Amino acid sequence: MISFRHHLVSIIAVFVALAVGVVLGGGPLSELGRDDEPEQAAPQERDDSDLQVAFGDSFAQAAAAPLLGTRLEGQQVALVTLPGAPADVVDGVVAQVEAGGGQISGRFDGRSALVTPGEQNLVNSLGTQLVTDLDLADELSPELGSHERIGRLIGLAVASTEPEGEEPDAAAGTVLEALQSADLLTADDAAAGRAPLVLVVMGEDRDDPDSTALVAGLARGLAVTSIGTVVVGSTTSGEDGDLSVLRQEDLGTATTVDGDETTVGQVSAALALANALSGENGAFGASGADGTVPLG
Repeated sequence: MISFRHHLVSIIAVFVALAVGVVLGGGPLSELGRDDEPEQAAPQERDDSDLQVAFGDSFAQAAAAPLLGTRLEGQQVALVTLPGAPADVVDGVVAQVEAGGGQISGRFDGRSALVTPGEQNLVNSLGTQLVTDLDLADELSPELGSHERIGRLIGLAVASTEPEGEEPDAAAGTVLEALQSADLLTADDAAAGRAPLVLVVMGEDRDDPDSTALVAGLARGLAVTSIGTVVVGSTTSGEDGDLSVLRQEDLGTATTVDGDETTVGQVSAALALANALSGENGAFGASGADGTVPLG
């Protein structure tokens, strides 16, 4: 398995190539630095790797502005966090979105029950009741799974398929009130506008495929109700954790990015949101099948 630091060295190489104007080839960049039988790094090698990691983050921070430019200028982004999302990661990703000219329209924090398999009946019952109360049977098929349905309902409240976004309506208020009453979600501003872009920050790895499948349903539902939905997780989660499992699920048009604890990953998340405006999606990051950085 490729180590975390090998991945970071690969990512650094991408940004260095951009800086000097090298046209990158189509080869899998994540293969850089692979050894058939990696050996334990010596102390000096670890020190060198630490310097490379620091350089990579510093370089990514400096390169963020020219890479992003004003591609997110004036764009509204709904922020959805899952239980255990690290505060510093959330702050870092938000900072990159804002550096690209984007604005967080509202923050919506998922509670533990939202992604706990044992609470699936609650999610299913609430979703079914909301579909009936809001007369959404024609839009939300009874065949939808519990979490794809609740994902679409959350999207109804916080997201929009209109490029300029939309103002919240009575249905949005009803959904958010019901979700908060059931302790499934909290909202920092129940009257926040509905944004065309949605950023989902994953929490701690649960190592539970059933829980990850519920997150996949949420992502699919949100993707349908927005122009672009981006799900971000840590490097280790992308290697062999929840995000790697999530990528094996059908996520619709949602994009995934791993490495969100690094500046490179946070810049990549903002770039992925900008790309989503053009209908581009994929899996990016140190373990992303579509490349380390979304450069579309």
